Amino acid sequence: MEFNDAVLGRKSTRAFLPDPVPRETITRIVDVARWAPSWGNTQPWEIVIADGPKCKTLADLFEEEGRKGVAPRPDIDMPLGFHGDHKRRYMELGRELLTFMGIEREDKEARIRHYLNMYRFFEAPCVVYFTIDGGLNVPYSCLDVGSIATTFCCAAVQEGLGTIYLAASMHFPDIVRKVLEIPADKKIVIGVALGYPHPDAPAARFRSDREQVEAIMRFA
Repeated sequence: MEFNDAVLGRKSTRAFLPDPVPRETITRIVDVARWAPSWGNTQPWEIVIADGPKCKTLADLFEEEGRKGVAPRPDIDMPLGFHGDHKRRYMELGRELLTFMGIEREDKEARIRHYLNMYRFFEAPCVVYFTIDGGLNVPYSCLDVGSIATTFCCAAVQEGLGTIYLAASMHFPDIVRKVLEIPADKKIVIGVALGYPHPDAPAARFRSDREQVEAIMRFA
């Protein structure tokens, strides 16, 4: 597969088949992703794979918190709000996705199901957690995690797999630590749902747009 095919083939998958992902396949993906750029070659990341019963346990516990309306308690601060073009893009994504899925604005029940489905990792059979040592500089270490996680997502395309950066997966890090036996001094940065895209689900076919090159680049 050409590099451009992997990058352009990556998109956020929001519906997965239940088929398990072989561990040797995940190992191949990580073997590629480990070569991602890293500031000062610090390689601050640690990758913890939750598949099989562990993934289901996490999904059940996360959904339970979601149904109770528990507020997120992430290790890494999440954005409090967006403004200008950033807010416009964020709002457009939500509208376009729900429209593509056939969920009407007035259908509150369907919207709640969709949001709770995030806590089930969109039924992915595997969720991949990226953590850092709690004593590291968060901005630079998170930059590196973004680097390896994105490389992971692109490498997964070569294996016929779908992925999605899932903020909901790190809403309750204490649950993640308990289920996956992650030490208390590790920070949960992000989880990436991994699996085979559901061929018949609109949520797996949807792809968000990107700004044109001219809108994001200039020569000084």
